[in-house]
Amino acid sequence: MKKNRQMNYELLRIIAMLMIVCLHYLSKGGALGDSKGELSATGYAAWLMEAFCLVAVNVYVLISGYFGVDSTTFTIRKPLKIWGQVWFYSVVIGLVALFSGIASFDLYRFFTYVFPVVTEHYWFATAYLLLCLMMPFLNAGVDRLDKRSFQGILIGLLLVFSIAKTVLPMQLPWDHKGYDAFWFIFLYLTGAYLKRYKITGGWKWLFVYIAGVFAVFMSFLTLQAVYLKLGKMGDFISYSYSYNYFFTYVASIGLFLSFANVGNNWKENTCRVISTLAGATFGVYLIHEHIELRYVWENWFGCAQFAQKPIGIFLLHMAGTVLTVYLVCTAIELLRQKCFLLVTERHGYERETK
Repeated sequence: MKKNRQMNYELLRIIAMLMIVCLHYLSKGGALGDSKGELSATGYAAWLMEAFCLVAVNVYVLISGYFGVDSTTFTIRKPLKIWGQVWFYSVVIGLVALFSGIASFDLYRFFTYVFPVVTEHYWFATAYLLLCLMMPFLNAGVDRLDKRSFQGILIGLLLVFSIAKTVLPMQLPWDHKGYDAFWFIFLYLTGAYLKRYKITGGWKWLFVYIAGVFAVFMSFLTLQAVYLKLGKMGDFISYSYSYNYFFTYVASIGLFLSFANVGNNWKENTCRVISTLAGATFGVYLIHEHIELRYVWENWFGCAQFAQKPIGIFLLHMAGTVLTVYLVCTAIELLRQKCFLLVTERHGYERETK
């Protein structure tokens, strides 16, 4: 049962990464268009797809909290491994871009390659590494809290980091739209609460996910209509498209819990495939979101041109592009894992024979 449950969430990890690639296709590929003007049917479809995929990052961190809360010991090996993977792709892809002429040398750019965490080359990696370092303290705190106290803390954090920005028609000074370690800590604690108190999931939670998605989208449509009619609230039209927006948070929990009972009898080969793909997801992110590639691959696939096509053609192109990017990056990451494994095994063998 435990294995099946883990496979459920490993499958969700894969889906979340596909959603992340989709988000980058939409935003960096020019599909979203100008929200302050009238959009085509394809434009509105793009914003709706954005709402469906917006939960991806939150889901990733919820998974970490759900399984990380049971960890009783801390080792620096995990954050070091993540840092090493981030550094490898940051430097290698950066050097390839420089030597191939795709990018020209710039000292600040070079520092971004070599120090990817402190320069926030990948904002997610920076926030997640900080979360990893905080996990022992978070787990120790969770162990000492009773249910009522835990609920009180979560509600308080939710009010500060999510509900306040959702209901107040203003840009709060400390609000980074969920692109920070503070929001990740809250999501981690949410996942920990779901696991600690055995909050049951199932397909009914899929409706919570869908309801949250449409709440985000309707907020967008409402504020756009207000702006087009009155010329006000223009800067807040897409405000609901934030990781820490309340309805995004609700939708994230809905999708997460809807996977609790997905599949009951996983075959061994299926488990192997899911585990392999899930283990490569972080590499997919690091490759396609590298600073030298994040605004390039969309041009390779002509994403901006297809944003002007009818909805059906646009969605087919998006699906094909996202799947291609995901599979190519997965293949590269699996090759890297294989090479690193061969090197470490050989190194271990040489140490044993000396």
